Amino acid sequence: MKRLTALLFIFYSIITLGQKREMAESFSIHNFDKAIAIGKEILKSEPEDFETNLTIARAEDEKGNFNAAKPFLEKSKTLMKEDWQKSWALLENAKNNFGLGNLEVAKQYYKDACKITGTKNSTKSLKSFGMLTGLDEFYNEWKIKETKNIVFHFQNGVNDEEIIRIMLTRQKAFDEINSFFKSQLPKKIDFFVWNMTNSFNPVLNRNLGFSTPVFSVSHNRLDQTPGHEIAHNISFWKSIAGRKTHFINEGIAVCFDQKKSDKLKAASEEYQKNPIDLKEIWKNDSKIDDEMLYPISGAFVEYLIKYDKEKFLELTVNQSYEDASVIYKGKIDVLISNFILKLKP
Repeated sequence: MKRLTALLFIFYSIITLGQKREMAESFSIHNFDKAIAIGKEILKSEPEDFETNLTIARAEDEKGNFNAAKPFLEKSKTLMKEDWQKSWALLENAKNNFGLGNLEVAKQYYKDACKITGTKNSTKSLKSFGMLTGLDEFYNEWKIKETKNIVFHFQNGVNDEEIIRIMLTRQKAFDEINSFFKSQLPKKIDFFVWNMTNSFNPVLNRNLGFSTPVFSVSHNRLDQTPGHEIAHNISFWKSIAGRKTHFINEGIAVCFDQKKSDKLKAASEEYQKNPIDLKEIWKNDSKIDDEMLYPISGAFVEYLIKYDKEKFLELTVNQSYEDASVIYKGKIDVLISNFILKLKP
């Protein structure tokens, strides 16, 4: 009997190890739903497993389901013992609370995590999150201003006139864009304004501007359009459960950038230089140069909104070509063809 029990223990341990490996692999390729499903299955037999509880919490946070992550985070805190476990758990608690807008709680978790000697990866992830969100001490001297929907973080050197201009135009952009989408964001947008006009930011080691909508965060140059990054944040929170594509997502940001320009004309000029296969790029979520993508995707989004606003709002949630085929009841190819005709001379 003892031998049988031992064999069964080994058997189920092997199965669980395989599940944990599959859960980790799913998380690494951003298949968060699958990682959560596998994790919950593991917890049926191993409810006290630290890594599984934390992975589920991390996956829920990555999706923006901050409240759903809470019980798994609380469980992780009771299970953490080693420094590497504390490092990851405290970081995830900082992320979760920041995402919910609990700034002071997030700051404390971040500070506590900084005191722990974690792994190389957890330390790198902690620093990266601090620099993304303003929790890092690097931002201690930045000016912070607030409007109804935005917390502005201004780097030293941005003059008062620029500060006022940016605050007014970005809040106006938020109001106008969200009057269309009617999204419910979990917190104000943290809007970082760097005192530079160059695209590449050597501190962050990446180009400005960019947004991380799941945390309602944007990093911006001085000379960016008022609405582009605001639109990314607002459209993301129309529904966090949907599917996003690069083509439609960037098209939304360009369409709602608040520039008073002829987007169809700009798209036509670009298309005549670079006649892209719109359907192919959209269908395969292909990466192309922004100089080609932005004007054409922006004008296409504008075209779809004029055709049928309610259908486009459905497309905002689920953005794939296949989704569009269903939403537009088999007419999406005709709409694409008619749009391309408008771009030709």
